[in-house]
Amino acid sequence: MSALSLRGERPALASWRQRLTSWLTSAVPPRLVLLLVLLGLAVGAGMAIRPHVRAWYHRRAARLELQRYHNSQAIRHLLICREIWPRDPEVLLLSARAARRARVYGDSNRLLRLYREIRGRDDAYTFEQFLLNAECQVDEFAVPCWKCVEEGRYDASLLMEALTRGYLRQYRLGQARLCLDRWKQEQPDNPQVFYLEGLFQLDYVHASSAAEDSYRRAVELDANHEEARLGLAIALLQDKNFAEAAEHFRCLLQIQPDNLRVQTALAECLEGLGDRTEGARLVDDVLAQQPEFAPALALRGQLALNRGQLVEAETYLRRAQRLNPRDYRALYSLVQCLEKSGQEEEARQQWQQLQQLEKDLARFNQLVTTEIARRPNDPAVHCSIGQILLRAGKRDEGIRWLGSALQLDPHYAPARQLLTEQLSQAPKR
Repeated sequence: MSALSLRGERPALASWRQRLTSWLTSAVPPRLVLLLVLLGLAVGAGMAIRPHVRAWYHRRAARLELQRYHNSQAIRHLLICREIWPRDPEVLLLSARAARRARVYGDSNRLLRLYREIRGRDDAYTFEQFLLNAECQVDEFAVPCWKCVEEGRYDASLLMEALTRGYLRQYRLGQARLCLDRWKQEQPDNPQVFYLEGLFQLDYVHASSAAEDSYRRAVELDANHEEARLGLAIALLQDKNFAEAAEHFRCLLQIQPDNLRVQTALAECLEGLGDRTEGARLVDDVLAQQPEFAPALALRGQLALNRGQLVEAETYLRRAQRLNPRDYRALYSLVQCLEKSGQEEEARQQWQQLQQLEKDLARFNQLVTTEIARRPNDPAVHCSIGQILLRAGKRDEGIRWLGSALQLDPHYAPARQLLTEQLSQAPKR
């Protein structure tokens, strides 16, 4: 196209634009133009405010869920909320409480520090920090905590919840039992007290039938208490009530589809019910998602052993034992596998380790149910508890008990020696 033709088009284009502008200004009323402008601004504002509306919704939901002791649900809401409002004071405080209930005390402490930087030491911070201290340092805070309960200060149920968890963390089972009984007397329809009673029975007293009763009552009072339902399902599984346990695990999977522990437990239920194909498929799906998930490896090894696949069973069970050397069931299955495959010498060695596990469990139960109550200030009791915890792979808890033994007697040689050995083995940073 020539330069002349281009110059010839410019006046025509200008004329067209002028006619279009004239038409718009004459055809569209000024009020309509204003309405369109306002509509555009409203759409833009809506797009900008939408994340904040979402955060507000999840913050409110998390607050309500925590009030109902629905910790799992609250955490899901808070994860979304913190992506949008990472420094919102109430979100930080709610997250600190959820982390404490999940026993992730480091996160709880960190979130409270961040809250204090933003809001200062207000009443909300003081109370939540008090609850955290009651759980983590129950010996120091039990007396002021009980005083608050007696005087009616703060929320008595939250205080007794923190005390119960603190006593359980220190294996003060007698005090935990007293706290639960007092709480149950004052609030007989509170599902959380029955949930913690189930936790007490299952994880500390190892009484699955009693735990089943407590968890079942909690679920009857609140069908949406996910932690209580999970506890009930585990207790039923331990009692080999596979059919009812499977119902609860399926219910939980609808809410927590990514929970690998629930998937693995359901696979064990299906195996117990005779559905071997579906059980193996489900546990294989778990291992496809996380190949080093120790509970799934142990179960997969057990399934292979049940089918007489000794080489495959040994492979899975050795991987499980490497990840969790103190898993009694995995070790027992490995001993069986080694015996059936003719590896008698190693089977005897593993059997000795299995017997040590049994002795440790029996001794530990005696220490925490009887001796710690009779001799609470005996460093030998504290040292023995710490030593067993160390052998069980619970290093932080073991070191804490060794430290408490030395607080009682700074010159108690066995605790000092064990603590020195542990600290010398600490990984260098």
